[in-house]
Amino acid sequence: MEEQAPTRSQRYREIIGTFGKHGLAAAGALRLASDERVQSQAKEARLVCEELGPTFIKFGQILSTRGELPAEYREELSKLQDSMPPVETAFIEAEIESELGAPPQELFAFFDPVPLASASIGQAHLAKLHDGREVVVKVRKPGVRAVVDRDLEILNQLAESSEKYFPGLEDFDMAGIVEEFADTLRAELDYTREARNIRIFRSFFEDEDGFRLPEVISELSTARVLTLTRVEGIKASEADSLSKRRRETAAQRIARFVLEPALLHGIFHADPHPGNISVFEDGTIGAIDFGMVGTLTDENRRRIADILIAMQRHDAERVTDRLLQVAPPSRPIDRMALASELGRLLERYLSTSLARIEIAPALSDMLDLIRSHGLRPPSSLTIFFKTVAMSESIITAVAPERTLADFLRPISERAAMARLSPGDWFERARLSALDTAELSIDLPRRADRALADIERGNLRVWARLEDLEPALRTIERVVERANATMLAAACIVGITVLFVVYRPTGWHEVVPWIFWIAVAIVAVAVLRTAWANLKKRKSL
Repeated sequence: MEEQAPTRSQRYREIIGTFGKHGLAAAGALRLASDERVQSQAKEARLVCEELGPTFIKFGQILSTRGELPAEYREELSKLQDSMPPVETAFIEAEIESELGAPPQELFAFFDPVPLASASIGQAHLAKLHDGREVVVKVRKPGVRAVVDRDLEILNQLAESSEKYFPGLEDFDMAGIVEEFADTLRAELDYTREARNIRIFRSFFEDEDGFRLPEVISELSTARVLTLTRVEGIKASEADSLSKRRRETAAQRIARFVLEPALLHGIFHADPHPGNISVFEDGTIGAIDFGMVGTLTDENRRRIADILIAMQRHDAERVTDRLLQVAPPSRPIDRMALASELGRLLERYLSTSLARIEIAPALSDMLDLIRSHGLRPPSSLTIFFKTVAMSESIITAVAPERTLADFLRPISERAAMARLSPGDWFERARLSALDTAELSIDLPRRADRALADIERGNLRVWARLEDLEPALRTIERVVERANATMLAAACIVGITVLFVVYRPTGWHEVVPWIFWIAVAIVAVAVLRTAWANLKKRKSL
């Protein structure tokens, strides 16, 4: 029997109440200094996610990868852990029977009722096939799809008013972030996508020794149930029992597993934490949990390879060029200043031997730097940089004398050289030829429309010169005030002439009132001008 989920109105009241409680706490931080206030607001945002459960925990995890968010928010949200209390085994067994047509006791030679792990979306149990192979059975928790859909609908509504509760987020496109997150989360709900990801990664390394990835048991897998062969090695922190040569071999393979699929094929494992990457006695590495996978466009993976090579060569100019291509600026920038700061950043993270760059901290600070210059990197780039940083920490745990930089150059250069292969050249030439052919067919029609608009006088050209806009607004205000002054002067002269020529009965009683009204109007205008000038000075 499935657990009863809260109704939409109940869930909405719960979410609003939690946001309100922590929003008030965040607002109370206004009494603190600036840095302490942002830190307090970020902590309240994390507590909101923890109290509201699975959907919001995953949303917070996604937000922690967003380079454009304040560092305080990213640091706090990165503390969120996707672990939840397990669902009763009876519910899990009923879900398996509903999906696979038989209870787990019949499908498997052994099925452990005690869960191996329990996350927000699914729960994993150990089992054994009738042929003796050990497997892990991942089951989507009953009712989670309805709860997630309900939460996403409410979260989308709250995104538009999030700045009311957490002012630190008011400058960000929360609605767009929620939409992107919804696509990612719904993909994780479908285990057929994870099965497809596993098959893709297995194809990359199927001809090589040293990589052990799970095998999908297709006949025991659906969108809600995923059965995989078990991959169980030792933790990276326990690899010190291996010989130095095998530890270095394992470290190299971890670097290849993270970088090669990304830079050669545009796909990468986006969650390589120590629980998902293991090491075996012979230096083989294992990887599990392919639910979170990132992708890079062909152009971006080539440019990212160039960025990594340029970082290794301490070429700040080339890093700048590629960053501007990958993350187009949202406003005019000073390219020379950006290149200069990137150069200082690379110098800061040079190792003592001057032979390699400390990749993880350099990438983290690079994201903060380009954000401060108005560049908006795509989320895929931010997630990839975070993935690289995570993998470097695992490499250091396996082989403390090694870093990712030791293995980066050959992998990046291989990715760069792949662009010169005949197959890649042929494919790019083919796509360019198709684009050229399409343009040659469509160009006459576009030109005809443009000429027709010119003949009818309907063609309009809009230009925006941002540097001139402040000056134009100042000129407009000066002209408006000059017009008002001339109009007031004309009225005064007109009234004076009128009273010289025409003196109605009782006019001497009306004149003082007109005088004092004019004085009041002038006083109000002076005060408004003084207040506007004061606000302008404060904003500078």
